[in-house]
Amino acid sequence: MVTEAPARMPLQVKIAVVVMWIQAVINGLGGFFILSEVNSRIEHNQEVDGVMRPLAYTSIVLALVLLTCAVLARKRYAWVRNTVLVIEAFAVLSGLIGLAASGGAPSAASGLAFAIVIVVGFSGEGGKWFDR
Repeated sequence: MVTEAPARMPLQVKIAVVVMWIQAVINGLGGFFILSEVNSRIEHNQEVDGVMRPLAYTSIVLALVLLTCAVLARKRYAWVRNTVLVIEAFAVLSGLIGLAASGGAPSAASGLAFAIVIVVGFSGEGGKWFDR
Protein backbone atom coordinates (compact mmCIF):
# COMPACT_ATOMS: atom_id res chain seq x y z
CA MET A 1 0.00 0.00 0.00
CA VAL A 2 1.45 3.33 -1.09
CA THR A 3 0.52 6.43 0.85
CA GLU A 4 0.48 9.74 -0.96
CA ALA A 5 2.34 12.79 0.22
CA PRO A 6 0.13 15.37 1.94
CA ALA A 7 -0.90 18.32 -0.24
CA ARG A 8 -0.28 20.97 2.44
CA MET A 9 2.80 21.40 4.58
CA PRO A 10 2.22 19.41 7.79
CA LEU A 11 2.34 21.28 11.09
CA GLN A 12 5.43 19.36 12.22
CA VAL A 13 7.32 20.52 9.12
CA LYS A 14 6.21 24.11 9.73
CA ILE A 15 7.48 23.90 13.30
CA ALA A 16 10.76 22.36 12.11
CA VAL A 17 11.22 25.14 9.54
CA VAL A 18 10.65 27.83 12.20
CA VAL A 19 13.20 26.12 14.46
CA MET A 20 15.60 25.95 11.49
CA TRP A 21 15.31 29.74 11.09
CA ILE A 22 16.03 30.22 14.79
CA GLN A 23 18.96 27.78 14.69
CA ALA A 24 20.37 29.42 11.55
CA VAL A 25 20.24 32.90 13.09
CA ILE A 26 21.91 31.68 16.28
CA ASN A 27 24.61 29.84 14.27
CA GLY A 28 25.24 32.88 12.08
CA LEU A 29 25.45 35.28 14.99
CA GLY A 30 27.68 32.86 16.89
CA GLY A 31 30.00 32.60 13.90
CA PHE A 32 30.22 36.37 13.54
CA PHE A 33 30.86 36.80 17.28
CA ILE A 34 33.64 34.20 17.20
CA LEU A 35 35.16 35.86 14.14
CA SER A 36 34.97 39.26 15.82
CA GLU A 37 36.67 37.91 18.94
CA VAL A 38 39.42 36.26 16.88
CA ASN A 39 40.08 39.48 14.95
CA SER A 40 40.11 41.50 18.17
CA ARG A 41 42.64 39.17 19.77
CA ILE A 42 44.86 39.26 16.69
CA GLU A 43 44.77 43.08 16.66
CA HIS A 44 45.88 43.11 20.30
CA ASN A 45 48.67 40.59 19.74
CA GLN A 46 47.02 37.92 21.85
CA GLU A 47 47.16 34.20 21.18
CA VAL A 48 44.38 32.67 19.14
CA ASP A 49 43.67 28.98 18.83
CA GLY A 50 44.14 28.01 15.18
CA VAL A 51 40.79 26.25 14.98
CA MET A 52 38.67 29.28 15.94
CA ARG A 53 38.62 31.04 12.57
CA PRO A 54 37.63 27.88 10.61
CA LEU A 55 35.02 27.16 13.29
CA ALA A 56 33.54 30.64 12.83
CA TYR A 57 33.42 30.31 9.04
CA THR A 58 31.88 26.83 9.32
CA SER A 59 29.17 28.19 11.61
CA ILE A 60 28.38 31.00 9.17
CA VAL A 61 28.28 28.63 6.17
CA LEU A 62 26.01 26.19 8.01
CA ALA A 63 23.72 29.09 8.93
CA LEU A 64 23.48 30.07 5.26
CA VAL A 65 22.77 26.47 4.23
CA LEU A 66 20.05 26.15 6.89
CA LEU A 67 18.47 29.43 5.80
CA THR A 68 18.50 28.29 2.19
CA CYS A 69 16.91 24.98 3.14
CA ALA A 70 14.29 26.75 5.27
CA VAL A 71 13.32 28.95 2.34
CA LEU A 72 13.25 26.08 -0.16
CA ALA A 73 11.40 23.63 2.11
CA ARG A 74 8.12 24.93 0.65
CA LYS A 75 9.22 23.66 -2.77
CA ARG A 76 9.37 20.10 -1.36
CA TYR A 77 12.83 19.34 -2.76
CA ALA A 78 14.06 15.99 -1.44
CA TRP A 79 17.63 17.30 -1.24
CA VAL A 80 16.48 19.94 1.26
CA ARG A 81 15.28 17.25 3.65
CA ASN A 82 18.43 15.17 3.17
CA THR A 83 20.74 18.15 3.66
CA VAL A 84 18.95 19.24 6.83
CA LEU A 85 18.96 15.71 8.27
CA VAL A 86 22.73 15.39 7.70
CA ILE A 87 23.41 18.77 9.33
CA GLU A 88 21.13 17.93 12.25
CA ALA A 89 22.77 14.52 12.73
CA PHE A 90 26.03 16.35 13.34
CA ALA A 91 24.19 18.83 15.57
CA VAL A 92 22.77 16.00 17.68
CA LEU A 93 26.22 14.43 17.99
CA SER A 94 27.76 17.79 18.88
CA GLY A 95 24.98 18.46 21.38
CA LEU A 96 25.49 15.11 23.08
CA ILE A 97 29.24 15.68 23.32
CA GLY A 98 28.69 19.23 24.60
CA LEU A 99 26.12 18.04 27.10
CA ALA A 100 28.48 15.38 28.44
CA ALA A 101 31.47 17.72 28.52
CA SER A 102 29.63 20.59 30.19
CA GLY A 103 27.80 18.53 32.77
CA GLY A 104 24.37 19.48 31.44
CA ALA A 105 24.78 23.15 30.50
CA PRO A 106 21.56 24.71 29.19
CA SER A 107 23.26 25.98 26.03
CA ALA A 108 24.23 22.45 25.02
CA ALA A 109 20.77 21.16 25.89
CA SER A 110 19.04 23.86 23.83
CA GLY A 111 21.16 23.12 20.75
CA LEU A 112 20.37 19.43 21.13
CA ALA A 113 16.66 20.19 21.54
CA PHE A 114 16.61 22.32 18.37
CA ALA A 115 18.25 19.52 16.40
CA ILE A 116 15.85 16.88 17.73
CA VAL A 117 12.79 19.01 16.93
CA ILE A 118 14.01 19.47 13.35
CA VAL A 119 14.81 15.77 12.87
CA VAL A 120 11.41 14.74 14.23
CA GLY A 121 9.70 17.36 12.05
CA PHE A 122 11.37 16.06 8.91
CA SER A 123 10.66 12.39 9.75
CA GLY A 124 7.45 10.37 9.51
CA GLU A 125 4.61 12.41 8.03
CA GLY A 126 7.00 15.32 7.49
CA GLY A 127 9.34 13.08 5.51
CA LYS A 128 6.47 11.89 3.32
CA TRP A 129 5.61 15.49 2.50
CA PHE A 130 8.96 15.87 0.74
CA ASP A 131 8.15 12.86 -1.48
CA ARG A 132 6.29 14.37 -4.38
